[in-house]
Amino acid sequence: LLAIIVLSGCGQKDTDGLSVEDVWARPGLAEGNSAVFFVLSNDTGADDRLISGSSDLAEAVELHKSSMVDGKMKMEMQQFILLPGDDQVVFKPGDFHVMLIGLHDDLAVGDLFEVTLVFESAEDIVLDVVVREP
Repeated sequence: LLAIIVLSGCGQKDTDGLSVEDVWARPGLAEGNSAVFFVLSNDTGADDRLISGSSDLAEAVELHKSSMVDGKMKMEMQQFILLPGDDQVVFKPGDFHVMLIGLHDDLAVGDLFEVTLVFESAEDIVLDVVVREP
């Protein structure tokens, strides 16, 4: 069962030339926050934008970018994330991520849930997310 859970988070989703791999989220507590990470590839040859996300698991889903500013980690909400054609964007700790704000339930290692990514041009992609330790 554990192998199935782990593999479901590593699988690839492909829609309109966009593909997503290595999907996972951090554990989190109810009413707290978590973040979703993955590798998003754009094989269309044309730029697109990730413009939002959604999940029944949280009150809000936002696009964020973390970076070091004056020796401190700073996180900023992004209106969109550019996906250059024939390139990929890595969503990872300390960089781009999909923020889950106001979790309705605890997220424990091994839990599975869905997040929908919404793009400017491509069709939405529904991700199967597995919770794991970073």
